[in-house]
Amino acid sequence: MNLAELNLRVTDAITHAESLPKDSPESWTAFREVSLLEEQIARLTPSDDLEGEIARLGAVAAALSANEPLRAVRLGETYLAEALADDIKSKLKLMLADVDAALTALAEDLTVQPVKFTLDAA
Repeated sequence: MNLAELNLRVTDAITHAESLPKDSPESWTAFREVSLLEEQIARLTPSDDLEGEIARLGAVAAALSANEPLRAVRLGETYLAEALADDIKSKLKLMLADVDAALTALAEDLTVQPVKFTLDAA
């Protein structure tokens, strides 16, 4: 798929994702598609190009909207290693700070219960 086709698809995917109820399983699936498309655009565009910067930010933001914080971290760290403008790096770092906060909140909600079991000799 070429860049023009990807741009059309990501525009449609964003419109669709934003029309769904926020934080619903349907919106998570739709935003995952947006993130995947933005990631493909980022692969095809240089990191110092405006379109490349937008795609990188969009891939991470969509991963967050898709409720995929670990994907957002992976993408964000990959993009931070590239030659990006300082303002784009700052925005990515802010997004990753949001991910860290979300993961911390998830960890606080976890309850671990012990499970008793017995091993029988074979």
